[in-house]
Amino acid sequence: MTVFLTAAIQEQLDYAQEQLDRHTAPSADNQCAVCGEEDPCSLRRVALRVFGRYGCLPRRWPGASRPERVGTPKVWSGWLKSATSVASPTD
Repeated sequence: MTVFLTAAIQEQLDYAQEQLDRHTAPSADNQCAVCGEEDPCSLRRVALRVFGRYGCLPRRWPGASRPERVGTPKVWSGWLKSATSVASPTD
């Protein structure tokens, strides 16, 4: 099934995508970096409703939530390596 969107709807979706791209909450403090509201901020909620209204999904950008701000240690702790090297079923 093919769905055609009018220019007006596409314009609304483009604007909503811009708002989602701008109003992404950093993972560390769960607050919008632009307006300071708790995530999801009011502009982000409105933008998400636009996508829901037309049955579309917004584009996702890797790293948009800036996960590096969470405060995780910069050094690899090796916990995964030690967890996977304990015993394997082929031993």
